[in-house]
Amino acid sequence: MDIDRFKRLVADQRRTKDELKTMLSNALKKDEAEYAHIAKIELDTRFPGWASVRGRRGGATPTFVGFRGSEHRFETAKDAYFWLIQKFTEAHPETFATLNWETVFVAKGKRRNYFGRDLEKMFHESPHLADDQNNYQKLSNGWYANLNLNNDQKFDILCKLAAVGKFDFGREWKWEIEGKSDDD
Repeated sequence: MDIDRFKRLVADQRRTKDELKTMLSNALKKDEAEYAHIAKIELDTRFPGWASVRGRRGGATPTFVGFRGSEHRFETAKDAYFWLIQKFTEAHPETFATLNWETVFVAKGKRRNYFGRDLEKMFHESPHLADDQNNYQKLSNGWYANLNLNNDQKFDILCKLAAVGKFDFGREWKWEIEGKSDDD
């Protein structure tokens, strides 16, 4: 299916949240990052909070992750996110080896970057965040990962990294927030 047709299908206001979630899931399974991004934007626009756990008011979010047969449960989504990023970058180091479109695709954010070699540049719109070590962690490749993100942002970035590394969601990697159901 071409991208324009997919955009029209996703933008159809008759589509339910579940149908859009299925379209997102299918795009991720096929490693179609651009299609997945289009579906996620529509979900975010029409169903704000569609991917968040309801009934929680901050605090730790237990999260189950897996990568190529290795599975772990972490008490926080932040720890799970960092573990999975580390696995992705070890399996596909090219993303950060040479600055190219792939690096920009996964690293660049609007107000702050998701990855960077320099903390001040990574937090360019919010430099005070670089003062708190809870907001970042250094990857084994020498880059810093921004950890000051909500769970939707974490999942979006993981999808981008997976698309660049060609990691199949559901088969090669998992991201499941405990207590979250498909109806949320």
